[in-house]
Amino acid sequence: MKAFFPWRLFWKFFTTLLFLMTLVFVVSALVFSSFLEVKINFFQAAAGLLVFLILSAVASAAFSYRFASPMRQVILKALRIANKKQVADLDEVEEILEDEPGEYFELEMALNKIRRKMKKRRLQLSHEREESQALMASLDDAILSVGPDLKIKFFNSRMVHQFLEQAQTELLQKAEPVPLARIIREPEILKLYQQSLLTGETQVQSLRLYSLLHHQHRYFSVKVSPLREEKVAKIYGAMGLFHDITELKKADQIRIEFVENASHELRTPLTSIKGFVETAKDDLAAGRTDQLAHFLAIISKNVDRLTELVSDMLTLTSLDADTAFRREQINPHQLTEEIVERLSPLANEKNLLIQMSFEAVPFQADHGKVAQVLENLLSNAIKYIPPEKKIEIRWDEEGRFVRLQIIDNGPGIADIHQTRLFERFYRVDKGRSRDVGGTGLGLSIVKHIMQSHGGSVHLKSQIGQGCQFTCLFPK
Repeated sequence: MKAFFPWRLFWKFFTTLLFLMTLVFVVSALVFSSFLEVKINFFQAAAGLLVFLILSAVASAAFSYRFASPMRQVILKALRIANKKQVADLDEVEEILEDEPGEYFELEMALNKIRRKMKKRRLQLSHEREESQALMASLDDAILSVGPDLKIKFFNSRMVHQFLEQAQTELLQKAEPVPLARIIREPEILKLYQQSLLTGETQVQSLRLYSLLHHQHRYFSVKVSPLREEKVAKIYGAMGLFHDITELKKADQIRIEFVENASHELRTPLTSIKGFVETAKDDLAAGRTDQLAHFLAIISKNVDRLTELVSDMLTLTSLDADTAFRREQINPHQLTEEIVERLSPLANEKNLLIQMSFEAVPFQADHGKVAQVLENLLSNAIKYIPPEKKIEIRWDEEGRFVRLQIIDNGPGIADIHQTRLFERFYRVDKGRSRDVGGTGLGLSIVKHIMQSHGGSVHLKSQIGQGCQFTCLFPK
């Protein structure tokens, strides 16, 4: 391409100039001979014409070359701007003589200005493309866009991992566009894309789709929006966003179940309180006071139960809101003795033996939350094991964790209940749990506290062999 020269332009100028000069020469010779009545023989005229043609050809060639040569630089620069792969770097292209300003020079300056603007714009588009690709790749949502003919134009890596099998991915990586129907088999999704292209409106629908990433069906909010040209607002495609809402569905279901269970748990003591208050009022009106103390004791017990239930619900709400913890140095020995002293009246009523061992170093945690874990587990053991039994509290170390174990030799918990034991309001024996004052939220609170500390809680139990709750706190 460096050897390029605008020969067509050169030959057009050359032939035009040669013809005009010859025409002028012939006309001038005829006029001159007629006025001066000079007779020129044929050989003299032919020789003169030949000499003139040679001189005219040389002059025309020189003038045409001088005219077409600057055009070569202009054309090379225009080709470079149009397609940078066709010619060498513009820096290697000779500049037009700047000491001869004129139309060519102005044209070159305009091309240089266009080149600089296009170079800047190309760099900007390259950066935007890299940023867009990085953004699309980092999104947790699958993205799939199609043209007006419903052929796939773009998809991100999340789409591949979430929905596409290997054969489908290989098909999409080919040069030819692939129809959407060959990749997506769900008629609801196809309909969303069709409606978005047809109506020009965003289509949203929640669908249950199989996820290859999780190897199970999950819930997705599929949002398909039309793509429009900026000026004419013509629809040139549609883009779909597949947002996984499975966890939101689960959270919503948990919330619904929590409200239902909380309503039931609150209704039971409130009904009992209302009933005994009405009975006490009737007895007082009739002058009977012999059962009044008994009624007040039952009412007081239910009020205590309501207070404990509301307190546990507020604790769970605080944990769900990720309330910041106040970390401080925890001394396992001192903390355990405080909790045991607080619960010793309940243990003494059932003549329970509480043994303690300490082989753990102090660690950093929220003092109030760790105390709540120990108190909940110890109070559960005291409430649910028979009299004359034993409870062990062990503090030791396991790798990078401080381990707390609460072990009893009570009746144990069946395997069928162990997987759900840490759910909110779940009880092994609902009637007995209410009799001993349980709210059904204690173990759920323990699980939340342990997870918020970066630790865990586990249960090991068999029927007739007691329970062993293990909590692991990061040191």
